[in-house]
Amino acid sequence: MSQLSAATQEDLVLDVIGGYLKGLREGDKSILSDVFLEDAKVMHLSFSDEKFAISGVPELLELIDDLHKQYDYVEEIHSEPIVAVSGPVASVHVPFVVKLGSAEVKGTDVFALIKVADKWKIANKLYGM
Repeated sequence: MSQLSAATQEDLVLDVIGGYLKGLREGDKSILSDVFLEDAKVMHLSFSDEKFAISGVPELLELIDDLHKQYDYVEEIHSEPIVAVSGPVASVHVPFVVKLGSAEVKGTDVFALIKVADKWKIANKLYGM
């Protein structure tokens, strides 16, 4: 793979992550469903009590619905993503701040993506707060 095509693939991967951020901010289930594989897993580690939970996309969509109902404003802001692309797989490691109303919580996202039918999709999302 040439350096140019690798950079282009990184941009395409970041476009998917941008779709995730837009879907989260707008509470748009169609955008979120489009960026995730149907059977993707979402894993959460709570730094405060070291508890680990695994769910699927339907549970993530429900959580996002609940956040939008509870808070007037929901947004996740990423900074300095580290993207690695190797053929049909990619990873994105990125610190974030999630804004829930006037509160802010910091954490880290780690996304695993795969390329299916020439389109990048999130296969797994691991985050810790």
